[in-house]
Amino acid sequence: LTALVGWRAALGALAALPLGAAVLMAWRLPDAPPPATAGGGLRALGGHLRNAALLRATAVGCCMFFCFVGFFSYLPFRLAEPPFGWGPEVSSLVFVLWGLGLLAPRIGGLVDRTGWPPVARVALGLSAAGALLSLSASLALLLPALVLVTLANFAASTSARLGSALAVDADRGLASALYFSLYYAAGALAGYVPGLAWERWGWPGVAGVLLVAQALALAALLSGAPLRRWLRSAALPRWRARPRPSRR
Repeated sequence: LTALVGWRAALGALAALPLGAAVLMAWRLPDAPPPATAGGGLRALGGHLRNAALLRATAVGCCMFFCFVGFFSYLPFRLAEPPFGWGPEVSSLVFVLWGLGLLAPRIGGLVDRTGWPPVARVALGLSAAGALLSLSASLALLLPALVLVTLANFAASTSARLGSALAVDADRGLASALYFSLYYAAGALAGYVPGLAWERWGWPGVAGVLLVAQALALAALLSGAPLRRWLRSAALPRWRARPRPSRR
């Protein structure tokens, strides 16, 4: 649409989609029952901010969404340069990969069976592999990189969102508001911060920023009790001293 009628008309056409969705939800969705609360207001918010499990899941979701938005926000600039030289009509086709979000229900079922941290760890590995593969100037490696980053985002966002929901028993609406406020704030930063790296170092700078965000997600996954359990399982066995022979 941008190639045919310009970006203003194309962006204006997109506004019709959320407008139609809002009208449909107001017309068809039934009212939800009143949610369980444990005091509400600032007191409940303070409790959520002290909830380590909630903050851990939120941090993972924010970092992975930052990677996803940063990757696809600056990918068209990379594709417009040599050796690709793609125009907006061609480069915009990479966003068809977002259809992989249809796998989210399957990912949710996997989270039910394994818990959310294992799924998030796999997603983190996929995202890191995609960022590294994207450094290549070969289209044969760039396309798998796009798939890996897209799959990683939907796997991480699904698992982290379910993890945040399981971390609270009351004031779930407030917990959800906290999660998504930070989640989309991370996405807003991803539209700007990688651009600073792009201007100075090009695509390797963008990939470096994404790897830093992935490292932060790993730190969140291994924080607290999960880190202690991982260290115990990875620790080398302790050698016990041999008993000294008796002098008698």
